[in-house]
Amino acid sequence: MTETVFGNLLGSREAGMLERVVLVVTFALVVLFSLFIDGFATAGNLLVILSNSTSLVMLSCGMAVVIISRGLDLSLIAQMVSGATIFSILVTNGSPAAFALLVAVAAMVLVGFVNAFLIAYVGIPAMLATLASAMCITGLFRFAILRGEFILLLPKSNPAVLFLSGNILPGVTVPVALMIATLLATWALLSYSTAGRIIYAMGDNYQAARLTGLPVRTTTVVVYVFAAVTALLAGLVTSAASGAVDFRTVSNGTLLFDVILVVVLGGIPLRGGRGGLKNILVGAALIAILRNGMTLMNFTTQMQDALRGLVLILAIVIDNYLNPRDTETDTVGDL
Repeated sequence: MTETVFGNLLGSREAGMLERVVLVVTFALVVLFSLFIDGFATAGNLLVILSNSTSLVMLSCGMAVVIISRGLDLSLIAQMVSGATIFSILVTNGSPAAFALLVAVAAMVLVGFVNAFLIAYVGIPAMLATLASAMCITGLFRFAILRGEFILLLPKSNPAVLFLSGNILPGVTVPVALMIATLLATWALLSYSTAGRIIYAMGDNYQAARLTGLPVRTTTVVVYVFAAVTALLAGLVTSAASGAVDFRTVSNGTLLFDVILVVVLGGIPLRGGRGGLKNILVGAALIAILRNGMTLMNFTTQMQDALRGLVLILAIVIDNYLNPRDTETDTVGDL
């Protein structure tokens, strides 16, 4: 059992091949951007890349755990903005930051539980359940709480907002610290917990895991609740940095594409059962550098979306080639 878990964490030989290709492409982009873009290869820009990647990495941790379990969560971005909205409204109205955080965590745990319940107990496919969840969350918050507005502005002078956008240690910002904490929590969940072993078993063969008596339904709840909490953390650091919660992040879909890109390009197959922390880091490095380079080259938003779409299609094609769908996957209909 231990050998299987560590084999899954390290990934298959094919996944390792994809990782190496992505690392080579990342290195090539760094060289090209350094040669042709003024200011790319500077300490200041590297810090910008790191800072701008914190929310992407946290969301990718949640999505990676879901996909390894042979699931999919299309509601992550909706959870991100709705959780940040709850926290922001409460602290803006004078509630203590600890209370606001507790309420936001409780709300996101509830959302994750509902997603898992629909998938594991009702039997709705993960893609449809989480897509419907995203629509419900977005509609509820926009029209019942924000009265149809897209943006909720935050007072940057608020102590909670200042803390989330400031430094926790000299040279270490709170977003970076939360990103590291999320990475460590993901590593611990997948590597050293009973739930982690069951997650890999579910991804390898869901029906076999269920028939052998493993608590796959309970583990599904753990998976989607974990993803919801990572989305909340991403929403907190994003809203504190920008001074606003923007629900257009849900509707434009770009961030969700980037999260899926990170996971797939990192070498985690969409059929589940394989992958670990290093896959998240590899995929995040490529996407972060690509986003920064395109921004510095003044690519339009439409051009960036088109390029990311092409990369996503290529990544899925490569994933299907390296990790072909098996008979059990087709029978279960994991998506």
